[in-house]
Amino acid sequence: MEAGFPRRVTVVGLGLMGGSLALAVRRFTPQVEVVGVDLPEVLPRVQARGAVDRAMPPGELSAAVAGSDLVFLATPIKVILELIPKVAPHMQEGAILTDLGSTKTEICRLARERVPDGVHFIGGHPLTGAEGRGIARADPFLFQNALYVLCPLPGVEGALPPLRGFLERLGAIVVELAPEEHDRIAAYVSHLPQLLAVALVNLVGREEGFLRFAAGGFRDLTRIASSPFGIWEDILSTNAPFIKQALGDLLSELSKLGERLEEGPREEFRRAKALRDSLPRAAKGFLREYPRVRVILPDRPGALARATSALAKEGINIKDLELQRVREGSGGTFLVYLEGGKEAARAAAILRSCGFEAEVVA
Repeated sequence: MEAGFPRRVTVVGLGLMGGSLALAVRRFTPQVEVVGVDLPEVLPRVQARGAVDRAMPPGELSAAVAGSDLVFLATPIKVILELIPKVAPHMQEGAILTDLGSTKTEICRLARERVPDGVHFIGGHPLTGAEGRGIARADPFLFQNALYVLCPLPGVEGALPPLRGFLERLGAIVVELAPEEHDRIAAYVSHLPQLLAVALVNLVGREEGFLRFAAGGFRDLTRIASSPFGIWEDILSTNAPFIKQALGDLLSELSKLGERLEEGPREEFRRAKALRDSLPRAAKGFLREYPRVRVILPDRPGALARATSALAKEGINIKDLELQRVREGSGGTFLVYLEGGKEAARAAAILRSCGFEAEVVA
């Protein structure tokens, strides 16, 4: 790969994910030219957000990718499968073709068959997202501290380091997995919870009047049941074998719990608590857990700004910020994630000196 990679990037599909990617490239690597491809009715909104240097409709797809060092396919999975054989033949020698699809086996299998020699295909899946859809919701910080899975095909070893380095400049934490390994993991940690939430809401919803008693635990567990089917249709169909395996394992686990109700599944509860407590608590797939400070802020204009400004004045960088709970007219509890234990202790002391209730939490 040449020094200065990439000089030009093409993003095909400028919705939430593709639009966020384009905005991130523009913000963090301003020397890189960004070409965007989407429907004609979308392009004015893309240009209004300043997401691309050049906006082109699908009819000019071949020209949009021809001179780019790196091409991202940021469309639904079925469209990615249609685009790979259309895009790859028009790409220049040595260029990298990648995607943002949520499943990888079918995409990488097709790429092995249809991407010509000289073009390097590396499957990709950023483990991040946000509420809403479209370029209006795109966020240049969407990839910050987010896991980004790469699934390289055989023979692309030379293309992997520059792509990894580029994604890291956008804030991502890059990990490598085989396509099948990615899809099996995703089936258990992402696709199965989605189906569980859908099934649980439908089960309880069939019982007259039950849902009005649904409190915090039920709502927390089933929040993702509100996800639109359009997002999940391609994911479920392209990862059906692994999802069915995960569903079978879940039914077996539930059956074992059912058999132990009278004697009490104490060991299962203990094991589950230990495993759940071992998860990193920071958002967006952090590989390690960052120290946290819990701070209670009043519901007054400028309270949050005052707290964060006080930390910034002392040179403390906030890794992430999470609103835990809030009561209108009174206040709310925030978790502030810091780089290390010393920074967390300093941050808590600074916040207390400003009159806020704050403590480092384990």
